[in-house]
Amino acid sequence: MSFQLKLILSGCVSLLACVAIMPFVIKLAKYKRWVVFPRSDRWHKKPTALMGGIGIFVAFSGTVLSIGGISETNYWMIYAAAFVMFLVGWADDVWEVKPVIKLLAQIACSFVLIYNGYIFGGGMLEWAGIPLTFIWVIGITNAINLLDNMDGLAGGISAIVAIVSGALAVLNNEYALAGFAFAIAGSTIGFLFYNFKPALIFMGDSGSLFLGFSLSFLSIAVQGKMGSSSPVLMLLIPISLMAIPIMDTTLVTIKRLAAGRRIDQGGKDHASHRLVALGLSEKKAVLTLYIISAIWGILCLFMYHIQINSLFLCVLLLIIFSVAFSLLLSKVKVYNESPEKLSYLEKRGLKIDNNFTFRFFLLHKKIMIGLCTDILIIYCAFLFANKATQVNLKYDYIVLATFICVKITVLYLSNLYYRMWRYMEVLEVAGYFIFISIATIILVVILYIKDRTSTYTLYFFMFDFLLTFTGIVFSRLFYRSLSELINRNRSSEKKVIIYGAGDSGYLLIKEILQNHRHELKPIGWIDDDPSKYNQLLYGYKIHGGKKQLLTICKKFKPDMVLISTGAIDKDAEDQLRDLLGVHNIGIGRFSLTISYN
Repeated sequence: MSFQLKLILSGCVSLLACVAIMPFVIKLAKYKRWVVFPRSDRWHKKPTALMGGIGIFVAFSGTVLSIGGISETNYWMIYAAAFVMFLVGWADDVWEVKPVIKLLAQIACSFVLIYNGYIFGGGMLEWAGIPLTFIWVIGITNAINLLDNMDGLAGGISAIVAIVSGALAVLNNEYALAGFAFAIAGSTIGFLFYNFKPALIFMGDSGSLFLGFSLSFLSIAVQGKMGSSSPVLMLLIPISLMAIPIMDTTLVTIKRLAAGRRIDQGGKDHASHRLVALGLSEKKAVLTLYIISAIWGILCLFMYHIQINSLFLCVLLLIIFSVAFSLLLSKVKVYNESPEKLSYLEKRGLKIDNNFTFRFFLLHKKIMIGLCTDILIIYCAFLFANKATQVNLKYDYIVLATFICVKITVLYLSNLYYRMWRYMEVLEVAGYFIFISIATIILVVILYIKDRTSTYTLYFFMFDFLLTFTGIVFSRLFYRSLSELINRNRSSEKKVIIYGAGDSGYLLIKEILQNHRHELKPIGWIDDDPSKYNQLLYGYKIHGGKKQLLTICKKFKPDMVLISTGAIDKDAEDQLRDLLGVHNIGIGRFSLTISYN
């Protein structure tokens, strides 16, 4: 039998086997009362069968034991370790195994990989690869477990990772490994027939721990024949494969620590939940994460075939996108409290005074994010300017380091990192222009003193300056746009029409959007000045005036009309209240007062 036919059979047989087995697993789960009931910290709304991992593992095992080629390789111990993880997960689903037992099992299975020569970095990192292998296996195994938080999410991401891993194994001529990967992909896709919304069964820990360990093995195994001549490639491949689980786990961990919550505490604060909070449906949220994972997977395949230097810009842009995407999700409010406030932690008796690192992160997280973003922008600007002006010097990396140090130092000394980006004004844009200009002048002087024959031309410095200035200003405006996007798409709030499209109304709509405490969502304006009709103020349309009020209310169905203008006196307000009260629409007033002696 040719290896191509074996690979096709591995995927198809495991898929069909899982599809055939799963109805019996669902009946067994219901008979044994292996059912998950709705809880406040869980997403599902009705009792759902558990133990989908049984169907996944049985379909996978039947495939690899019959046509997967395990008997011809050293994968027996790997299969045994995966079986152990399945058993530990199954026991946890039934009896709730202590976390330390699961951790010990993960450590033991990590040792099996190391014993069989599967070390993170493929031996390139020497002794450092061994502790990194333990960290990688434990981290990815638990990341897939955490990712199992919405119908079809963990299964779909696992299938994508397994398919890409199988393709990489084929490129490496590792056909037995490819069969292993495609068997996992097939059984996981078969499971999705019953797990995609609305889910008939969940995989449970029996499935998530088995898949997590298997994917951590695959992501290390595909490094095997790449050789130490491509160290960046070897490190990027597994990280890129696991981009979504890593991103989700990192986001959840940081936000829970910032909120004073336990990391292992359940909750609706994962990437998928935050996408739903932004206005996506559950299916669209899951499909969005599928697409991002697939893009990273395709990039892995390109990285294998093309020199990493040729793809570096794509990798860098994708990293920037992923960081920006994570920042967008991190801004979504999923806790009732204000998680980043130190007072929140102190009120709950958490001692953070001695934890300087954690306290520093909470207080300065935006500065650190700004520094990291600016370093990437300065790097990209230097790279583009270098390519555009065709400068090629022996000490480019030393010059690049100088550019980063000088520009970051000048920006930090200018106090621009202490500005609140969501309130960025034109004056601050001028500040960035001035201080980046100063940094560029300093760099010109430094390079002239260092090497008067330098081939860095005036055009290079102008190009680098424009790219740096544009990139940094755009990143600040992008951050502000993210905040406004989230604020404009909040759900479960009262819809309001603002009466008075003037200065007071402008202040009111900014207060409504930026202060979540009001739980109000603006949907438009009315104003008695006909010259303003159909214009936009702060992105919302002025629909008409008082004469069109009832027509506008019938069309948009607001919960309240808020008066922001002083032109409406008390008698006119009472008339509006009587008029709107018939239609169960409330009325309120915004007033701005200043008191001083």
